[in-house]
Amino acid sequence: MVGLSRSEGGTAEVAEGLVRLWECIDRRVAPAVPPAQFRVLRVVGTAGVVTSTKIAEATGAMPSSISRLIGRLQGAGLLVKEENCSNRRETLIRLTADGQELLREVEEQRLDELRLLLKPLSLRGRQALLRGLISFNQSPLWD
Repeated sequence: MVGLSRSEGGTAEVAEGLVRLWECIDRRVAPAVPPAQFRVLRVVGTAGVVTSTKIAEATGAMPSSISRLIGRLQGAGLLVKEENCSNRRETLIRLTADGQELLREVEEQRLDELRLLLKPLSLRGRQALLRGLISFNQSPLWD
């Protein structure tokens, strides 16, 4: 990895391993929609019901791009837009049953691939990796 020295407590090796792992899973499990659209599905799936503004904030994308992505996903039958009764200027977005199913299938396939890729590790190795990833996931930098 560029910019990370090998002497930073294995940081470069860990980063390289995580990138390789994710790329491998991504190659094996390509969702039925492009990555940008899938990120929108994940945000909506996690939130349940959300505004396009919140989707833009969560993905770091421009609101105009999010509007186009939402339109495509709505056209594919994966999202539904609803009027917000408490604020008529906002539109609420939620997954359709097909959107929920696609999200569930892809997440399940990714977990299956992850299990397969981690199978060669010893139990202690998997436990150590799990502890490290849990700590990493709880970093305040994610907020």
